[in-house]
Amino acid sequence: MGYKTIVCGVTGSAHSQKAALQAAVLAKENNATLVYVYAVDASFLQGGVAASSGVKASLMKLGGHIVEMAEQIAATQGVTPRKVVRAGKVLDVLKEVVLEEKADLLLLGHEERTFFEKAMFKGEVEDHVQELKQQTGVEVDVVK
Repeated sequence: MGYKTIVCGVTGSAHSQKAALQAAVLAKENNATLVYVYAVDASFLQGGVAASSGVKASLMKLGGHIVEMAEQIAATQGVTPRKVVRAGKVLDVLKEVVLEEKADLLLLGHEERTFFEKAMFKGEVEDHVQELKQQTGVEVDVVK
């Protein structure tokens, strides 16, 4: 199947880097637009001292570095991606970007999660694949 626009969620993890590379390879093979997206979910900071001390701004800056790392991965394949860093819940940001970009593929890296992360992010990435497919209408693949 030919893809026109590929969105790839990135986090900086090893699995995310594998997904970023696979997205770049597919973008090159299909002459498709590639968009890397990093979501800053700072909801866990609400009302705390950390929320008022610029932590969210620091997380946004970190997100910028992470999408720049992904951009370097894409460059190895001769692909120049668009980069999106946006605040919000991860699933919401992914859905928004997929719909805005009119993507036909969403690639995500499998992320091993701790108990705390599973509670915070409501499970594993794979637990949300069907939800993402239903709400966006696009193919969703998880790279392991």
